[in-house]
Amino acid sequence: MNKLKVVFFCLLSVLVLFSATSLGSADEVDDLLDKCAIAPDPKPSAMVYDYELSPETLMPGDVGVLTITLKNMQDKPIEKDVDIKDEIVGNYTVNGGEKKLIERTIDIDAETRFTMDAYIKEAYIVENDFKVYNRYVAAGVIGPNEKVDLAFKIKAPFEEGIYMLKFIADIDDMDGKSSKGIRYFIPVIVEGALNILPLEVSEHEVRLEVINEGLSDVNSVYVLAAGSNASGVECQPEKVYIGRIKSGDSATAVFAVNNAEEGEIKFKAVYKNGINKHESKPVYVRMPCSAEEEKGESLLEEQSETSFEDLTASQTSAASSSSLTSASKLPGVGAVFAFAGLLVPGIVYLFLRKGKRKRKGE
Repeated sequence: MNKLKVVFFCLLSVLVLFSATSLGSADEVDDLLDKCAIAPDPKPSAMVYDYELSPETLMPGDVGVLTITLKNMQDKPIEKDVDIKDEIVGNYTVNGGEKKLIERTIDIDAETRFTMDAYIKEAYIVENDFKVYNRYVAAGVIGPNEKVDLAFKIKAPFEEGIYMLKFIADIDDMDGKSSKGIRYFIPVIVEGALNILPLEVSEHEVRLEVINEGLSDVNSVYVLAAGSNASGVECQPEKVYIGRIKSGDSATAVFAVNNAEEGEIKFKAVYKNGINKHESKPVYVRMPCSAEEEKGESLLEEQSETSFEDLTASQTSAASSSSLTSASKLPGVGAVFAFAGLLVPGIVYLFLRKGKRKRKGE
């Protein structure tokens, strides 16, 4: 547009001069107009200045927003001077057929201004592994040293990996002529999960560790008891809220267990990555059999009581028969009688020896 103004100004000057003197020919005017375009017009220069993905890392199947920032790298409008100086020499015929030679000097000083605005004709992301929900047509104008944000809604594939998204933008100048376009690749990581590991398991309590193995933070995390194959088992509470877990961090969920029986309890974690809701793989925790332990303890008590009653009856019957039988039925009693049998003769021996010494003394 600015170039057309310069050409129009030059043409107007030439026409005025030509009408005043009636000297210039059509060829001379064309030569003068050609001299107006003394240098190529400058072009705007737009490029990808920055980009941002929300959430920072997409998990398989996640929907996110990729915001691409374009900047016009021309820092200011450009002014261009047009200085044309030339001499026009021509013949013209006056009344009577006499020809005269006329010489005139043309000196044109003009100044034009280029805004350097970049017009975004079209901008889009090539849809390959990712699904892209929108594109931009006639997105607007970027002035010198200005920026504009273009947001794209994208959906990640269900396979983890590193993907390269190709961004394309077609740029025109303000005269509608194509300028330098943009071809830019943006890396996007697809991965991450939340896992549960049992820490401590007893018949009355279960402690679980919830680990964020992804590269981005997750929100609204809670762990719930999703059922049990043992009848009558209750977990209190049924749901434990954790909240936010940063990348690489972990948190602990504690459940109290009532009426524990032999069997498994199913636990899982529910969380969000951005607006995307996810569930972890379930973990099955096997509970210890408290009923069998109590049964075993009662059986041991019954056995000990039965043994004690047998021993008492044996001692009573042995007293009526013989001390040898009692000693054989009571472990340790025989040893006592044997010790007493050795002790009595010893005492008798010492007593007799003492009496003998006394009589010798008399």
